[in-house]
Amino acid sequence: MAKKLRGAAKELTKASFNRAAKRIEKLDTRMKKRQVPSGLRLIGEEIMLDVKAARPGAGVPVDTGVLRSTGRVEGPANDEVTLSFGGAAASYALEQHENLEIRHRIGEARYVVRGIQRWQRDGASVKRAMAHLAKAIDAVAQG
Repeated sequence: MAKKLRGAAKELTKASFNRAAKRIEKLDTRMKKRQVPSGLRLIGEEIMLDVKAARPGAGVPVDTGVLRSTGRVEGPANDEVTLSFGGAAASYALEQHENLEIRHRIGEARYVVRGIQRWQRDGASVKRAMAHLAKAIDAVAQG
């Protein structure tokens, strides 16, 4: 009798694992099709917003604004999102990003990398960027 119970318990456990595996497969498929790509895009856009909200010591370097205007978020493609700067500023975008010796009045070297490092799940990095943008807009409006 005990042997039969163990066999039945094994079958129930096996069936339970199979049902769980099927649910996980469905969830994985659904995530790949919908949620993951749109979530990646949103994260990319949040990071780009923070980077474009240039301020002393943070964000893309700004002199004339051309480099900032070229920031783009592309994708998702193959579960990847690309953040890039260049376009009309391509001749100096890489130099501004990689040269740690350049001292920027507004912005920083490694602006994309540091924007990624600043990103936080709770949206705090975006809130800080928006607060900075609001201050900059007020300053321009006042004078």
